[in-house]
Amino acid sequence: MIRNEAAAMPSRILVLSGPLGHGHLQTAKSIVEASQLIRSDIEVEIVDYMEITSPHLHQVGAFCYAQWVRTFPSIYGYLYKKTRHENFMVKEAKRVRGSSLRALLRLIEEKKPSVIVSTFPPAAVAVSKLKMRGSINCKTATVITDYTDHSFWLNPGTDLYLVGSERVARSLMKQGIARSTIEVTGIPVRPKFYKTYDREQLRRKYQLDPNKLTVLLMGGGWGLIPDAVLRSMQNPKWKDRVQFVVICGANEKLRHRLQGVADHSEVSITVLGYVEQIHEWMACSDLMMTKPGGISTSEALMQQLPLLLYKALPGQEEDNVQELVETGMAVYAPTEAELEMQFTWMMTDPTRIREMRARAKSLRKHSPYHALSAILTLEESSPLSISMYERAPLQVNPLV
Repeated sequence: MIRNEAAAMPSRILVLSGPLGHGHLQTAKSIVEASQLIRSDIEVEIVDYMEITSPHLHQVGAFCYAQWVRTFPSIYGYLYKKTRHENFMVKEAKRVRGSSLRALLRLIEEKKPSVIVSTFPPAAVAVSKLKMRGSINCKTATVITDYTDHSFWLNPGTDLYLVGSERVARSLMKQGIARSTIEVTGIPVRPKFYKTYDREQLRRKYQLDPNKLTVLLMGGGWGLIPDAVLRSMQNPKWKDRVQFVVICGANEKLRHRLQGVADHSEVSITVLGYVEQIHEWMACSDLMMTKPGGISTSEALMQQLPLLLYKALPGQEEDNVQELVETGMAVYAPTEAELEMQFTWMMTDPTRIREMRARAKSLRKHSPYHALSAILTLEESSPLSISMYERAPLQVNPLV
């Protein structure tokens, strides 16, 4: 008798992530944590796609990517724009080594997921190739971790795209993606960012002055903070009105440098490295100055925290800027001079910050379970088959 094996088995979701950028893994974790809160019969496992397919180049590849983007942003931006829509360059970029496909297929056969979720573009490409060849027959979803419609995220055989906004959904439709395969869930962030916290209590906890404007500075996972921001923090005119909290991430050199500045500054500056409780620091802040990464800005949205964005990398961060500025919860400063001007304006006119916070509140439409719910709905519609993993031997070229 033919039966739906996906429905008969406990929910088993395999999330494929990757190390290039902070957001892919954080999005994967948000799905895991949501599952732990609502259902005990859901098995969600995160696997690093690059660790499985390129174990010897895993760390080296992540380091080289970070250095390349930081050192040659204009080249990165040029290539990003040239490959936004499907063309010859995109087809070449989406080639996958046969050894990588075989390693991924072994993983899927071992885990036997009912749904495969990709939060990392190369993983989405590889899963698509396996599915289009008939090597796997489970449902597949892709979570786009920026407000972008770039072709690297878009692949045939993908059953569902989870996107951050209606604007992104419309952009995907223009690229030929059916509306029925798109779910607007917001960019998923971890459940703790959806909660409401007592700001005054948190300021006491972290020994912050309740009477000063609290400005949170973040430079992304690499701790990139412009010199203009560092100069602004040390301006004595802010000492009675503003206090700064700087999250340096993994950049220990920057943290030590800033701690030396803070120790001799008239202005209150709290310097931190990697912070696990970032949701609490967001909750007790009035404004966040940050690069426009998809995850950090989505976390700020959930905490109704206005944004002053700076130093967008050409590519997906420019797409994020367009989305966030249009919503009214963010202001973008493309130059250091503009950054100093916008910051001074906000600090001297707090009504602007209050208006941006109100706008952020009106945009908070999604729950921490929206993405997971969409994924589970996919599972319920899995095709009937005798065996989801019954297949012919995989035949691959060295590059496909």
